Amino acid sequence: MPVFPRRVVDAVVGEALLPSLRTARCVRWRGDRACRACELACPQQALWLDPLGAWHLDESACDGCGACASACPSQAIDAPGVDVNALQRAWRGAGRVTLGCARCDGHADARVPCLAGIHPEALATLLLRHPDTPVVLDLSSCQGCASGALRPVIEAQARQARDYARLAGALADVRVSGRAEAAPARAMDRRAFFRLARERTTRFVAERLAEDGAAVASVSLPHRPALLDAVRARLAVTHPTVAPAGPVMLPVAAAWYVDWDVSDACDGCATETRARCVVACPNGAWRVARSQGGAALTHDAASCSGCGACERACPRSALSARPAALAADAGRRSKRTLAAGVCRSCRQAPARGPDGLCRHCRTRLALAERMRPNA
Repeated sequence: MPVFPRRVVDAVVGEALLPSLRTARCVRWRGDRACRACELACPQQALWLDPLGAWHLDESACDGCGACASACPSQAIDAPGVDVNALQRAWRGAGRVTLGCARCDGHADARVPCLAGIHPEALATLLLRHPDTPVVLDLSSCQGCASGALRPVIEAQARQARDYARLAGALADVRVSGRAEAAPARAMDRRAFFRLARERTTRFVAERLAEDGAAVASVSLPHRPALLDAVRARLAVTHPTVAPAGPVMLPVAAAWYVDWDVSDACDGCATETRARCVVACPNGAWRVARSQGGAALTHDAASCSGCGACERACPRSALSARPAALAADAGRRSKRTLAAGVCRSCRQAPARGPDGLCRHCRTRLALAERMRPNA
């Protein structure tokens, strides 16, 4: 029977495994040039970021491992090769779950192109939902693999997911397994080859259509809703009532979401048309709520990715991170109230300065005055 080498399989289905960037959620696209997480995570040096913030991908060099998607602090990169629903199915009725990559020879209950592509929030969600099921990550093919340098990253992400689940009382067991030698490349028969290509392509097209038809305008973190549902359900079992010491808190160090304090150093840029922290945030965690009496700067920890772009964008260094409640169920909270009158010209934007005008009307009236012909 005809067989197809692995390199042929990768070439045919590879297009469906290429990562894609949602620019609206990229902190670099929003002005934070300090972030290079995806570029540094790529083992193939297949993507790079130019000084203007644009994201470039060398499709011929990308192997679809998904490491860039897991490393992105704002979950702005999609890795279509990782099917979270397929991972969820692997847990059903299993006494132990083994996760492997596409090149592993051993038994695996679920496979992904590379284990580095499983986002730690997605893995934590599964650990919270199935706390009594041990998980084994098969890293037997890391040595000899072009992406083998990602093994420490995979182990670190697994520890992060495990530690998060344990904060909620889920005593999850995540272990790493794998021999030292490289696994030989496997051939694939004709029927299996076309089945794989059809499944990958069908899923890829379905995902793209779903994006176009539904959540195009959404800025929510894709892995966050399932994570918070799982952690709140687990906390309801392990912490049915709030302890006298308060709710379970998520440490700031390496946190997926944080809470923020806004000091008196905040000079009122929240009363502008767009506050700088609001513009910098890729997930809509910061908002400015306006009223006739002024404006309030609000924050929602459930939408926060802990990327720190808001802190770096603040011109007054008025933001400081603090631990967030693990359940992140407080909703949107006011962080600072800024009193301001309404512009006497447009009657909409907050006034700034003794002339009672907003900055846009002040600029507009100044230009009109300069263009007025001399009487």
